[in-house]
Amino acid sequence: MTSRRYYDDSHTHAFDAQVVERLIWEGKPAVVLAETYFYPTGGGQPCDTGTLGGVAVVDVVTRPQDLAIVHILAAELLDGDTVRADIDWARRFDHMQQHTGQHILTQALIQLCEAQTVGFHLSPDTVTIDLDRTDLTADQLAQAEQLANTVIWGNMPVSATIYQTVDELRAAGVRMRRLPDHIATDGLRVVEIGTFDATACGGTHVRATGEIGLLKMIRLEKRGDKLRVEFKCGGRALADHAQRLDVTQKLTAQLTVGLPDLPEKIARLQSDLNEAQRAKKAAVNKLIDSHAAELVAGAPVVDGRRVIRLVSDLYDANDLRALGKKLTAHSGVIALLAAPGEKAQLMLARSADLDPLNLNPALKVALDVLGGGRGGGTPDFVQGGGIPASPSQCEAALDAAAAVI
Repeated sequence: MTSRRYYDDSHTHAFDAQVVERLIWEGKPAVVLAETYFYPTGGGQPCDTGTLGGVAVVDVVTRPQDLAIVHILAAELLDGDTVRADIDWARRFDHMQQHTGQHILTQALIQLCEAQTVGFHLSPDTVTIDLDRTDLTADQLAQAEQLANTVIWGNMPVSATIYQTVDELRAAGVRMRRLPDHIATDGLRVVEIGTFDATACGGTHVRATGEIGLLKMIRLEKRGDKLRVEFKCGGRALADHAQRLDVTQKLTAQLTVGLPDLPEKIARLQSDLNEAQRAKKAAVNKLIDSHAAELVAGAPVVDGRRVIRLVSDLYDANDLRALGKKLTAHSGVIALLAAPGEKAQLMLARSADLDPLNLNPALKVALDVLGGGRGGGTPDFVQGGGIPASPSQCEAALDAAAAVI
């Protein structure tokens, strides 16, 4: 079994190691080292990456049968018994900040909210915990966040202790969601944050809480009977703040308001927009009524039918459907309508008294002329498209549909 040096020293990120095995892992070259500081994926924490002898380490996993750590490589390693290893320190330190921050936030939520963490996930983009309660108030969460940051700013030492028995763990008040499937140490490793928290954990952590810098909750989501809390620590929190500051500065400049007045200003703009959209919808409906009446009046009756064709970029897909329904409310009408553009739409409809005419074959032929797109509907009302088409292409598609009808 590989000696896992990161258990005792998570800050070393460059070292020399002895290669004890070369193998192929899921089609890729890989090696096992006598000892390593590379952290393998596990416990909700992603693996370290970096290089071995200049070759990229793309994944690090634990081999189940003997708990050896397998370093999966982008290419074969040159021959030799000793190799120079370099861990991507920015990635490692980011994981240390997030993971230690999670321990602190979890304990803060236990102390102030009696909410237990039942899930943890850390990815390159997000870090979340799942709580066993969904009824927490904004004030409770704010107090927990404040307590977590107080612990961080207190620069409490972070250390690891090996416990031999479950009784020892209980006596020490160690927090533990479940016993691990495999134990790679002589006992159970417990990460202690001063006197604030003691948690069974095999991950990498900072030396002192001050290295985390800051913890900020950024999103809450109810998921069944659980509450998912997304948060960011350290460098991620700083980057998130910078992004939000950039957006708010641009908005306040564009809207010529101060930051405290920004929500009210946006609410007024939203209200104005809603009113304008309602007015537009009413005007469009009147236009559709008038246009439908004009089209019906101007269409000649041939064999008891009025075939109405229209290619227009004035209507979107919803308006096109509304126009089609208005037209086919009249007896004996077949409406062949098209809206050209990047996502062109074809709409074919007929009056109820023209049953049993099925428009689906006509739509298929029209879409073939356009060169693709998807669509369908009922025998009396079909629609399709979604691909780029010019007015002339739409005209040709309606010609093909008319020929089938």
